Amino acid sequence: MRNPWKSLLGGLLAACLTLALALPARAASSGAKLAAITFDDGPGAYTETLLAELAKRNVHATFFISGYRVPSYPGVLADIAAGGHELGNHTYSHADLNTLSASAIRSEISKTRDYLVKAAGDQTYYIRPPYGNANKTVRANADAPLICWSVDPQDWKYHNANTVCSNILSGAYDGCIILVHDIYKTSVEGALAAIDKLQAKGYEFVTVHDLLLRRGVTPQNGTVYYDAKNKGVNLSADEIGAGWYDETKLSQHWAYAALTFCLDNGYLTKDANGHVLPNHPITRGDFVTALGRLSGVTADFGAGTATGFSDVAESDACAPYVRWASGAGLMGGYGGSFHAADPLTREQMAEVLFRYLTMSGKAQAGGSLDGYQDAAKVSSWAIEGVSLSTKLGILQGSNGYFRPQASLTRAEAATILQRLSTL
Repeated sequence: MRNPWKSLLGGLLAACLTLALALPARAASSGAKLAAITFDDGPGAYTETLLAELAKRNVHATFFISGYRVPSYPGVLADIAAGGHELGNHTYSHADLNTLSASAIRSEISKTRDYLVKAAGDQTYYIRPPYGNANKTVRANADAPLICWSVDPQDWKYHNANTVCSNILSGAYDGCIILVHDIYKTSVEGALAAIDKLQAKGYEFVTVHDLLLRRGVTPQNGTVYYDAKNKGVNLSADEIGAGWYDETKLSQHWAYAALTFCLDNGYLTKDANGHVLPNHPITRGDFVTALGRLSGVTADFGAGTATGFSDVAESDACAPYVRWASGAGLMGGYGGSFHAADPLTREQMAEVLFRYLTMSGKAQAGGSLDGYQDAAKVSSWAIEGVSLSTKLGILQGSNGYFRPQASLTRAEAATILQRLSTL
């Protein structure tokens, strides 16, 4: 017998994501000198050693993966992602893309992307074109930003750790992107020595993704980037956050219509600073509040009674909706707490929707996960919920992936609420 309730609650023990509020077009807010160190052509025999050493230094790097090497080093891509590093696409066979047809270019990129998705989920993976070659055809067929470099120590040529270190130091500057190859022992040793010296000079090492965002650059597919100098925007790590979005361009957001619908109807509200935060994960408290309001639950529901959870006071804005969701069996707590600030994963949301639709008499039989390449990653307790949500078109994936363990954003939740309103 299925027991999704117990499994759902257990799955919510994941730690809260750190949410940061960032404003567009702001003055420099960090004095940090930034550098992105990138490692090409791996994984290799020295990659795991490199990961351990980077962890000791609290350095996050970007690894541009050559797909043909992945089967020889099982588990290394997952270790890279688990260490907080960024995975990137260095094509499958390391061919000169400038010499290939459009279809061959797409194949080189997609074959490696499949490995990356299996290791770290469906997301945008920056592309490093081999040899830095990216002509018009390459740029037109790239499904992600193209990342080249501004510091090349020619480690592939010298195979000497001291030379590699010296060349990195002589070329480094604030905002640079450093090229190294983790398939050579001397390259790894030289890069680590250079990191130590640059950290002593006040450099902070970040992924390419964070380097661009912290310098106010919004990377575009098919555009080539070589560095990210400080041109007046130098944000801290907290300011860019995982869910940063330039809200001066909110009308261009893919979920603008749904967000407007939810804001106009009071299902979602802005934060204390008047920001919508569309790309931030939606919290448990915000979601039950939105779903409750959609269902007609008012702010006086259960007034004067305890919520039953140690972390939700009677005066909390979400208290009436927590009472409603808990009483209806839609969502409960664990350990005596509701954990209103915790995010929901996509499969957890699907399970809540399954219960809500069943309670409302709108659940339907059927549905399938066959269309998702990551169907095997959907937890057993969430299969019915994901299947039903997919069948009804309420909660779907992208590019053939459902991403069951990914956090659901406020924009995605707004879209779900709008779709629910039409059932």
